Amino acid sequence: MIRSLLALAAMLSLAGCAQTQLDASTTPQTDRPVLVPVAAGEDPEAALMFNVLVAKIAVRSGEHGEAARYYGAAALMSDDPAIAERATRIALFARDFEQAQRSADRWLRLAPDSLEASQVSTVLRINTGDAEQAAEQLDSLLDRLLVQGLDPYPTLGSVIGQTRDSEAALEALRLLSDRRPDDVGVHRVYAEAALRFAEQGDATLAVTGQAVERFPESVPLQLLHARALREAGEVEAAAAALRATVDAHPDSREARLGYARVLAEHDDAAYARREMDRLVQAAPEDAQLLLALALMNLEAEQLEPAREYLERLDALGGRENEVAYYLGRLHEMADEPEAALAAYARVESGDHADDARLRTARLTFEHDGMEAARERFRSLQQGVDDDLARRAYLAEGNALRELGEYAEARSRLNRGLVQFPGDTRLLYLRGLVHERADDIAAAEADFRTILESDPENVAALNALGYTLADRTDRYEEAYELILRAYEQAPDDAAIIDSYGWVLYRLGRLEEAETQLRRAYALMEDGEIASNLAVVLWERGARDEAREILEAALAREPDHERLQRVRKELDE
Repeated sequence: MIRSLLALAAMLSLAGCAQTQLDASTTPQTDRPVLVPVAAGEDPEAALMFNVLVAKIAVRSGEHGEAARYYGAAALMSDDPAIAERATRIALFARDFEQAQRSADRWLRLAPDSLEASQVSTVLRINTGDAEQAAEQLDSLLDRLLVQGLDPYPTLGSVIGQTRDSEAALEALRLLSDRRPDDVGVHRVYAEAALRFAEQGDATLAVTGQAVERFPESVPLQLLHARALREAGEVEAAAAALRATVDAHPDSREARLGYARVLAEHDDAAYARREMDRLVQAAPEDAQLLLALALMNLEAEQLEPAREYLERLDALGGRENEVAYYLGRLHEMADEPEAALAAYARVESGDHADDARLRTARLTFEHDGMEAARERFRSLQQGVDDDLARRAYLAEGNALRELGEYAEARSRLNRGLVQFPGDTRLLYLRGLVHERADDIAAAEADFRTILESDPENVAALNALGYTLADRTDRYEEAYELILRAYEQAPDDAAIIDSYGWVLYRLGRLEEAETQLRRAYALMEDGEIASNLAVVLWERGARDEAREILEAALAREPDHERLQRVRKELDE
């Protein structure tokens, strides 16, 4: 419908322009509207109104590409920057980037002081690979921001963050840093972008290293260079660089925290602990530092240092809810359930209050049994917070599944799905419970219900595919499902495991071994270990299969599948 309206509008425009002639040889052979230039004697105002009118009709009818062209023509006829801005935005929405660039340039010419016009035009310049012009526009943009008394560097970072051509973006920043060699902020944004965009560590190290050489007193640049060293695998060099930064800037919390992050990844735990304690001695009442050190050690599963930092922080007072929550987490990791429950009971408010209540319910379940925890879960499930209620159903259902109480788990999840019909997380977990309970048809039904509303749901594709590969003989169907998941998440260990297992089921043993070894290298999980052991056994590598099984059972002695596979192979 819109195309006929646009064509009619174009014909009416031509009919009203006595000075504009088109003979048969120049009549367009398509129904796309023609943008007619203003001819001698034609009323420019009428032509402008015509283009705006047709553009509006196109927008209302969803023909955004046509709207972009007509608005673009109107922008060239008008001195109103609002029309050029509208033309730019419509062209961007239509993904007509060439038209967007033309309209943005017009917008910037009509409104040279507009920061937004400058930013949009520059992003488009970078996306078309015009790094030199982009650098010139960025230089001008920074000057205008500084004149207005604004901090220009967040805007510069925002412009770079919106670009699609990372190579052109980095080149534009290089040229900009050449234009402003003494501007430490520009060099910082350049280093940040290099870390974000560059795929090769050497290129990133070169950018951050040159920035540090030019501005050796800049703590942010030192941190960025250390991060580049760390990401390049040079952890020792990163630690040494930050140690020097802390020594040079003993009052810089930023330097201390950056150093602590590197230490948390250090292979030498004793060295890391000594250096962390040295940081605390320099700032014994720095609560942010103590908390950061505690969390870094928790993440690295270094429980004793984490305990000491948290207890020291607790003694200082303040941040009571946060400290109590992380003490609870530490006690959980240390298998101290009573201490964990006591710590969680202290969390009365704040960002971690809901999670503390959920963890309390789960710990009560594990420590005192299902009946003791039932009322805790029920109070969360019937509360006013829907998200917390869903999480409570998931936590209870998962705890029951792990305990092997499949009927009870299904009952609780059924209640959750009555309360939250169609919730994909509840359906997914119920599908896993059905599979464990050997009700494959019910498991398939739940996974397919998810896929009906979200056909590319990676978790459901993988779960259904693995279930069909492992528990049925529908291997080709399983392969198609798992392949769809694998194409979306090719580095996910669980999906690689599924892919390897269905390849095994299809008799493609060499490919299966390759994928399962890759999955096991990413995650030493019992399920993956059992699958890899089966494939290795089939391929004759029986000693290695036994070694993998025994190592996995040493880590997870109660893993049902590992136990079953070892028994089957021994037979």
